[in-house]
Amino acid sequence: MKVKNLSDNLRIMWAIAAKDIVDAIKNKTTISIIVGVAFLMLSGQALPLLLKLKSIPSVVVYDDGESGLVAELKKSDDLGLRAARSQQEMQDAVGAAASPLLGLAIPANFDQTLETGGPVELAGYFVHWISPADAAEVEIFFEEKLTQVVGKQVRINTKGRAVYPVPDGGGHPFMVAMSLVTAILTICGAIVPFLMIEEKETHTLDALLVSPASIGQVVAGKATAGTFYGLTAAGVVFAFNLRMVAHWEVALLAALCGTLFAVAVGLLLGSLFDNPGSMNLWFGAALVVLLMPMFLVNTLGANAPAILRTIMSWIPSVLLIKVILISFSGSVPWGEVLTNLGAILGCTGLLLALVVWRVRRSDR
Repeated sequence: MKVKNLSDNLRIMWAIAAKDIVDAIKNKTTISIIVGVAFLMLSGQALPLLLKLKSIPSVVVYDDGESGLVAELKKSDDLGLRAARSQQEMQDAVGAAASPLLGLAIPANFDQTLETGGPVELAGYFVHWISPADAAEVEIFFEEKLTQVVGKQVRINTKGRAVYPVPDGGGHPFMVAMSLVTAILTICGAIVPFLMIEEKETHTLDALLVSPASIGQVVAGKATAGTFYGLTAAGVVFAFNLRMVAHWEVALLAALCGTLFAVAVGLLLGSLFDNPGSMNLWFGAALVVLLMPMFLVNTLGANAPAILRTIMSWIPSVLLIKVILISFSGSVPWGEVLTNLGAILGCTGLLLALVVWRVRRSDR
């Protein structure tokens, strides 16, 4: 007789989940997968640090009055400079940078200001997650450089001008969001299916199905174990990018919903295949289907055909990327966030229903 008491249901689900978590940790294949993904994530996080070590102070300038200051700065070989065509383009570049990039706005009356007495003040911009020490170092460098170029004291005022990346932008925020989604999908997709396949190989799944545990409890227990590993992977990526997150409530919701979806994909693969080799082949195909649209959305953008943009915009991995990028931005469009997360959870529910149906058929 199936257990109906809520506390008993939770106890059985947790017993199954705890067993799977421990068994996965003991499995050498699981450990190798975790270590491989960890090295992949660490190498991606180390790239900005390596670029910082090799980089020179950089600035992106929007010169509203075409003062000629940009041309003078370009003569210096100890700095990096990029000219922006608009204020928004300048701020977008600052928000997408991986290293401390200064955004500088030169007003239209800059040349006239130089003729007056007193120091000159320019508006400066940094992305919101840059540490105060890094920002101060770059700010002081360019104050000294500008003072030397114009022959007059120049101050850069960055107070109250923190830049937040746009949700549909690229650059470093997109790479971090993509790393997070890739880590969750890879860990859950590589570990969760084996939780099902191992039960089949050892015939313990049959024992579970004739025990007091229902099919739903078995699936829920394994989903809980997979969620543990998915959230752990997300936590590692977040740990390296704590400063980037402006809205933790959005980031945590995205990590949870993304993990549940990845777990559902893994459980479905594990319920469909008995052979690890076949499962790995289909997992690779599923990973390509889920990851490739993320690259295409970022690289093609508005250049992609309308029908392709429409299809890709509803793929769960793309929806998840958008929500994560919103967690880095300055404001939260809750309607878009809830719509995207709702679509992800809808796909998750459908996949879990297929898993339950598949396991129920195997019980016959």
